[in-house]
Amino acid sequence: MSSPSPLASFHATDLELRRGRRLIWEDASWTVQGATTVVGANGQGKSSTLRMLAGQLAPTSGTLSFHAADGEVSVETWMTRCSVAAPWLSLPGHLTLDEAMSFHGVYRTPRRGALHWAALVQASGLRVDPSLPVSQWSSGQQQRLMLALALGTEADAVLLDEPASNLDEVGIQWMKAQMTAVQALSTVVVATNDEKKEGLQGASLLRIG
Repeated sequence: MSSPSPLASFHATDLELRRGRRLIWEDASWTVQGATTVVGANGQGKSSTLRMLAGQLAPTSGTLSFHAADGEVSVETWMTRCSVAAPWLSLPGHLTLDEAMSFHGVYRTPRRGALHWAALVQASGLRVDPSLPVSQWSSGQQQRLMLALALGTEADAVLLDEPASNLDEVGIQWMKAQMTAVQALSTVVVATNDEKKEGLQGASLLRIG
């Protein structure tokens, strides 16, 4: 029996990240692999760090590399090897549930079985009128879909920014169960102000500030 492939990893070397006048990372060297929680006070740069890991924001100086089982990930394919759920992303508001999942499937590949994004939507308890566009859903319903799409997409790294936002207690328990399942397959990184509520059990910490 072959051993499982190692989980994807990010490696920062002498990294500096600035956003305007705000210095988030200075001369930083760290590795993120497996379940990781990014923690820090409000405004310290957790979301910017997650955007950098997602390939949407470049370091000011130094290097950040991304490695998967098949080797170093190129800049050109970086974003396609990650899936993201975050307040700074939005769902296509004019689409219905089925249309939104179909649209997502044009660009991304679902996981199999119980972790397929359609199965995750079903398990989340999301119940909406099939003709109702996403823009008319509640914030909690939209969050369930965004998490199902992020967790249910084949990706080397799953990046979640404040994933419990707008979820009730039932939704949070669903979210944690799916995060636990996915972290056996992908590096899962959660940025949060509330490690107890949103963090992964046994996760490494990447602390800002």
